[in-house]
Parts: sequence; structure tokens; C-alpha cells
Amino acid sequence: SQTRSVVETRMAVGGKSVVEHNEILGLDAALKYINSTLINKLGGISVEDILEIHRRVLGFVDPLESGMFRRTQVYVGGHIPPRPRHIPPLMEQFVEWLNSETAQRLHPVQYAALAHYKMVHIHPFSDGNGRTSRLLMNLILMQAGFPPVIILKQNRHRYYRMLELANDGDVRPFIRFIAESTEQTLDLFLWATEEYTSDFPAIGSSARTIIVED
Repeated sequence: SQTRSVVETRMAVGGKSVVEHNEILGLDAALKYINSTLINKLGGISVEDILEIHRRVLGFVDPLESGMFRRTQVYVGGHIPPRPRHIPPLMEQFVEWLNSETAQRLHPVQYAALAHYKMVHIHPFSDGNGRTSRLLMNLILMQAGFPPVIILKQNRHRYYRMLELANDGDVRPFIRFIAESTEQTLDLFLWATEEYTSDFPAIGSSARTIIVED
């Protein structure tokens, strides 16, 4: 694939802009960091862990802003994220929730989806919020034994629509969407390996019932 070619050769390919090329390299660096350092890390997730993920996500695109909280106000559609001065305490509160018993007692998919939404709602960075939030979500899923979720290209419009609904006050459709995407990714993974494995937790109807209840 074009993405694999960019990662393996570090060279731009036809049809990819320089920005897209650098975004791919950043995601590759962030995934390597997660796999080598964070998945088996003792203790909870820290603000510094999130900043380190972002530092790699944006490192090839905007090195000066990578690993740094934004310093200007931004607007995301109809959502107005917090002012820059509120970001550090909000991120501390977010990490406190991430590591709380309340959060970790949730079904892993619900926990991961809520972590994704809560972070992207704060929108702590000038760029790379979605990528960093999805990587955090996948870190949580992988720590629970799931493969990383793939948001299929044909589902991206629905993904953004579910985020809009969450911003309007109802996060349940977004959780359902992530649950469906997790199941689709697990199906793809099992199909690719051409064998059934019991290493991954089941996410059947009972799990979906757990994660979409009021």
C-alpha cells in the first residue's frame, strides 16, 4: 500500500502530499512508541505519556508544536473547546479519570471510547488531536487484549457525525460506533490470521448491551 511504502522508504509517493507523508511517518513513530514503551508500562497513563504520543504524531509535521499544549483559542465546528489556560488542569483531571477505579471498571471498549471522546473534547493541541485521541483509545484497547481499531474510510463521515452528537450531549452513539468498529477490526484480524484465537476478549451482543446502556 502507499502508506506502507511511505513508512518503509521514508519517501513520498504519488498522490500523497508532503503533509500526508509526514503525518504517516508521525503515526508510525507514535505507534512504535506505544508498542515499545506504553503497552506494558507499570502504573497508569500520565499527561506526559499523552504529550509524548503527540510529540511523535506531530514531530514530522510541526516540530515546534509537537508535544505542546495549544496556546491559542480554537473553534471546532459548533464546539468551542476550553481556553488555553484551562487545558493543563483539565488534562490533569482527565488523566485522574483515566486511572480511576470508576473508569477502569467499565467495559474496555466503553472505557476506550470515552477516553477518546473526553480528550478530543478538550482539544488540547493546535493540531493532531484526533490522531492522538485515537492512539490513546487504541493503547487502552491493546492493553485489554484487543487489536487497535481501524476507522474504515467509508465510515469516517459517520465517525465525525457521532462525535458531533457526543458534543451535543449524547455520547452513546459514539460508543456504539466504536464498539462496531472494534468488532469489524477483530473480524478483519481473525480473517487475516485465518484461524480462531481465544486470546482476544469477545465483543458479542452481551458486550454491546453493557456498553450502550443508559
